[in-house]
Amino acid sequence: MSPSSQRAATVRERFLVLLLASLLSTSAAEVAHLEVDHDRVTAADLATLLPAWRGLPGDTTVLLAPMPGASREVWRVELDRLALRHGLTALPGPGPERIRIERRMRVLTSTEAAAAVATSLAERYRVAPDDVLVELIGFREPLVPAGELRFRSTGLLPPAGEAGPIPLSWATPERRSATLGLRAKVEIRGRYAVAARALAARQALGVGDIVLEEGPLPRPPERWRVDPADLAGKMLARAVAAGEKIPRSAILPKPAIERGAVVELELKRGPIEMRAPGKAEQAGAVGQHLVFRNLTSGRRVAARVVDGKRAEVLP
Repeated sequence: MSPSSQRAATVRERFLVLLLASLLSTSAAEVAHLEVDHDRVTAADLATLLPAWRGLPGDTTVLLAPMPGASREVWRVELDRLALRHGLTALPGPGPERIRIERRMRVLTSTEAAAAVATSLAERYRVAPDDVLVELIGFREPLVPAGELRFRSTGLLPPAGEAGPIPLSWATPERRSATLGLRAKVEIRGRYAVAARALAARQALGVGDIVLEEGPLPRPPERWRVDPADLAGKMLARAVAAGEKIPRSAILPKPAIERGAVVELELKRGPIEMRAPGKAEQAGAVGQHLVFRNLTSGRRVAARVVDGKRAEVLP
């Protein structure tokens, strides 16, 4: 390359560097920041920087906001195009050449996070929020979107008395969501059944057989939480010792019909009604579907137990 060519190349390089620096400084000076409190950028939001947008109802959606924690830049030419789409003329007057849009964020405090976990678990296990005790471990206040949020905690609970992962999800009204990975100790209190005396298998529960105590529920809580209504007309699936906690799975409906009992089978098809004696091949409670043998035809049929003397043949 000749000396003159080298000088020309050097001049071009310097010019490009100066031009790039000028463009960057101009762009940086003309970028305006806009924070929004929702997932859609409205005319009211844009009007804070460009008054021409006041010509539209404030709640008019113009474009989508970026995901929480991200940003989106919009050029003036795009804003002019959006203005025309919404019936406005090209945006007059001075204004930023670019707008950097961000979702406004806020800090999620430990108090709010613990309350959100407690409320969600209370709904899942049908207890009062005050009966769910949450101790967050190593909590670092994360950023979440400002504005209305709905929280939900899912997943398995850590063992009683131990810290473990507790996922907490947030969702905006527009259904954008994310999940925070928390660690916590969780205690869920409720009523559980304790045998007041030694009870035999298939023994019908009577007054004084079961005592309801209140305290921390073993894991999983839904296996142990009992209401008084859960005990009425029930029996035990197995024998239990005095003072033993009784899981819900061991409390069964008392059979209205025992195996081998003969009942009246009812068949209803529109205006036609037929009845026949049937022998139960299973024991079952009212409302359960059992297999019976029709003693008139010898056929086996499925029927729903109505009471201790009747069963309705299923279609």
